[in-house]
Amino acid sequence: MHEFSIVNALLEMCEQNATQNAAEKITKVEVKIGKLSGVEPHLLEMAFNTFKEGTVCDGCEFLMHVQDVILKCHSCGNESV
Repeated sequence: MHEFSIVNALLEMCEQNATQNAAEKITKVEVKIGKLSGVEPHLLEMAFNTFKEGTVCDGCEFLMHVQDVILKCHSCGNESV
């Protein structure tokens, strides 16, 4: 499951961002997940909630937005979901 490595990278980014901004705590993490990304949203949420403990994200809210695939025709410019 690559969700665990994604969460690890996400938590590292949060730690770096908090350090750069002299923040002691992050209260909300919000991510967008593409439907074709291969990421299982429930596994990502479970991994985040497990590994955030003891980090700057401990106790924070985790929001995911699953993004639809949008197809665009280069000839006519029409888009479809």
